[in-house]
Amino acid sequence: MWWLALGFFFVSGPARILFGTLTDVLAPVPQTHHLGSLQNSLASLPPRPTTRRITISRVTFLILSAMLILLGDVILASGAIQNHASRFWIVSTLIGSGYGALFSLTPLIVTVIWGVENFGTNWGIVAMVPALGATFWGVVYSQVYQRVAASESLGQEVLCYGQRCYEGTFWAMAGSVAVGCVCWLWAWRGRGGWLERGVVV
Repeated sequence: MWWLALGFFFVSGPARILFGTLTDVLAPVPQTHHLGSLQNSLASLPPRPTTRRITISRVTFLILSAMLILLGDVILASGAIQNHASRFWIVSTLIGSGYGALFSLTPLIVTVIWGVENFGTNWGIVAMVPALGATFWGVVYSQVYQRVAASESLGQEVLCYGQRCYEGTFWAMAGSVAVGCVCWLWAWRGRGGWLERGVVV
């Protein structure tokens, strides 16, 4: 167990730091009273150059990460990988990178929105949702596979061969990822969303 934990520490740490640091550096800066006080205190200094700092919201990174998963699902559903095992690394990289980034970014977003006081509760609630999603999509995948296998059944055999066995599931998964992105966009920029409430994500 300790070797597993130590390995996870060394593998997940660099990815977490990359996304954490990158999103912190590029995140918009909240306009607070302290900024105004600091500006008043430093009024005697020469003016700063007027170059505007580029900012990218953490939600943008989150959606881009989800788009990696969506692209992987579309490639799988399209059959571009079927009978080409040498191309599977593309799907594995896209979905794995997107999934890993989600688990690096989401705790940051939870902390920014709801603070650290109740982080355990808030993150715990959010972290339980993937288990439900995995259960749901596992059932969908097995039902689609079984239905196609039964329709192409040759005697006693209940195995399914080819793209038809899984394409419907992965098209639906791609649609599900798109719906998730729309939900995040609404939470961020929709009526009563984080942006409207002044939460700098």
